[in-house]
Amino acid sequence: MSIQDVSQSSFVNGPLGKVFAKTALPIIFVMGMNGTLAIVDAVFLGMYAGADAVAAVTLIFPFFMVMNALAALVGSGMSSVLARHLGARNMVQARAVFAGAHGFSLMMAVGLMGIFALLGPALTMLLADGNALLAGLGYRYLAVLVAGVPVMFLLAVNGDALRNEGRAGLMAGLSLLVSIGNMGLNYILIAQMGLGVTGSALATVVAQMAALLMVVAYRRGPRATLRFEQTMLRDFGCAWREIVVLGVPQCLGMLGIALGAGAVIAALQLTGMAETHYAVTIGAFGIVTRVTSFVFLPILGLAQALQSVAGHNYGAGHTRRVLGSLKLAMLVALAYCALMELALGGFAGVLGRAFVPDVQVQGEVARILPIVMMAFFTVGPMMMVATFFQAIGDAALAALLGLAKPYLFALPATFLLPLWLGQGGIWLARPVADMLLLFLTLLVVLHHCRRLGGFGRV
Repeated sequence: MSIQDVSQSSFVNGPLGKVFAKTALPIIFVMGMNGTLAIVDAVFLGMYAGADAVAAVTLIFPFFMVMNALAALVGSGMSSVLARHLGARNMVQARAVFAGAHGFSLMMAVGLMGIFALLGPALTMLLADGNALLAGLGYRYLAVLVAGVPVMFLLAVNGDALRNEGRAGLMAGLSLLVSIGNMGLNYILIAQMGLGVTGSALATVVAQMAALLMVVAYRRGPRATLRFEQTMLRDFGCAWREIVVLGVPQCLGMLGIALGAGAVIAALQLTGMAETHYAVTIGAFGIVTRVTSFVFLPILGLAQALQSVAGHNYGAGHTRRVLGSLKLAMLVALAYCALMELALGGFAGVLGRAFVPDVQVQGEVARILPIVMMAFFTVGPMMMVATFFQAIGDAALAALLGLAKPYLFALPATFLLPLWLGQGGIWLARPVADMLLLFLTLLVVLHHCRRLGGFGRV
């Protein structure tokens, strides 16, 4: 049996707890490093470039999430198909899906760069509410990131592929090297060279290029299950429909985050606050977003591990292991989310002081963060349920549970609650949406179990 056969068979034959830990911990480590990088980046910007730099990057966050959503579209869609092919040992189909994901990624990257070339200046000015300083900073930051978007998309595809090949440890090692390099570049470009938001974006792109070169070197070697070969070009158009159908739920979920951030910005503009107070609140919102994203990333990593484990076992026909992996993931997610809710709610003021010296921004962080974290304990378990449906190929239920919170609950609440509660209603929209999703998920699970004839069936 080859090395790759051993790594793949462990998904379906090894002790479930050990397999899950071996798969999840490296991914969570990777996500944690990415979150740490975002925190360090915000601290450098706040301390060396000022609160305006933090506010400008925050204003660009919706478009940045669109880029991440498109990367998730191809990465998660490919992952769902790839895991089942690898679990069933269909290597020809697995290689075709892998190649098709690369072709789809490059097509999307070209389209996104074209859209930004046409609409970039107008978009940044709109998000900045006419503030020329914030718009200029935001445009420079976004222009560099868009120039590097092909690298970002290809890296996302290969990261998901490595996870499904059983190479999560390799993925974690690459991420560690890249994150440390990115932090070092942040210090050089922001703190030492004074490049501000441009330096932050350049550090990100250069680090991603280095990571992609490492992946290329690995995939040209003999140990790779899915290798880079010239024959990939003929399969660049393969499996696009499958990738899109199964990737849409996670993609639209991230687009929902982008729309949610845009809705918060729009709602703040509608309150008619003064320009100076708007900049303070936006800066605080940016810090809150970085912190909440940091604590959310391990949950996303846990979900990706669940997708790999459940997908392999579903492809191999091991129903009990599929359900066992779901239960384990939900318990871990619940414990983690409850702990993070208590920690961030209790230390919100300390976190604000760690990012910026501006007392007003610190006060806003201390006010906003405990509100948005009020129902965070529900987030992890509900994400595991949605991921479970994606792993078994039920795109409809995965889409419903992945999209209900941002589109059906959070967006309307962001605009409706302030009508009765003022600006505080903007921040209360998130926990309200979390609780509504909890009730919807319970209804969906009950319906699914009744349709299959009871609990314990997939």
